[in-house]
Amino acid sequence: MRKAIGVLGLTLLFAAAAFAQTADGDQHWNARAEGHQGAKAMAQHIDAAIAAYQKAAASNPNDLESRWKLLRSYRFKGAYTTSNNDEKKAIYANAKKAGEEAVKLVERQLAAKGVKTPEKAGEKQVADVARTIPGAGEVYLWDAVNWGEWALAYGKMAAVREGAADRIKREATIAMLVDPKLEAGAPARVLGRLHDQTPHVPFITGWASSKEAVKLLNESLKVDPQNKITRVFLAEAMVGNDSSTKAQAVQILKDTIAAPNDPQYEVEQLQAVDDARALLKKWNS
Repeated sequence: MRKAIGVLGLTLLFAAAAFAQTADGDQHWNARAEGHQGAKAMAQHIDAAIAAYQKAAASNPNDLESRWKLLRSYRFKGAYTTSNNDEKKAIYANAKKAGEEAVKLVERQLAAKGVKTPEKAGEKQVADVARTIPGAGEVYLWDAVNWGEWALAYGKMAAVREGAADRIKREATIAMLVDPKLEAGAPARVLGRLHDQTPHVPFITGWASSKEAVKLLNESLKVDPQNKITRVFLAEAMVGNDSSTKAQAVQILKDTIAAPNDPQYEVEQLQAVDDARALLKKWNS
């Protein structure tokens, strides 16, 4: 009995430590835009967030919250604090490793709930059970996002050879089935961007479709109509799918640039504005 009480006490102690470290990470995450210069953020707060979430995951190995927040932080660091592609490669290599660990933890929890060989199970079957596991949907979402960023850093064709596109598609689909409203419609946004940017390679990525890209990005926009990242992705996908929609896409970009930024996503939206301006310049509009 004393041994059981001792084990329970240690478990509660580790859980309390993980909770405190995750809360510390959240504080730094919320301060990630402090001192930014346009769409370039300083690394101080996001590095501190990453360290805190790493400690939380080490304190409580079964905790998913700290893990998906770690994956989210890696994505921000790679996307908004780096100066060159080599830095991005290093960050997303770490993100891939952390994602592998997080997904394996989710799969162990899925298996404990009766999903045999979760890595091979159907997306709907996985999602139906993952919906009962807090944080599982977010793990799939942010791992998919980081694989997408890894693909951009290492090259689209290299990513196809690594099977990145299929992994992103599966994980983002699971996340969308778990909750399409995650991170302001991010699952459909990721899938739409994937369809738009993935090279169409017969027998490998033959599913990639510009028409499907537009459909999915419109679905994401329904969740958060003012999301600047989604609006830029949609405008680009529209023109790629049907050049006759260019005038409409141009107006979407101009409206996106003119709209105020959400202060909770200041750096992210400033980058979206920069991307919108770059597209307009490319289109001579």
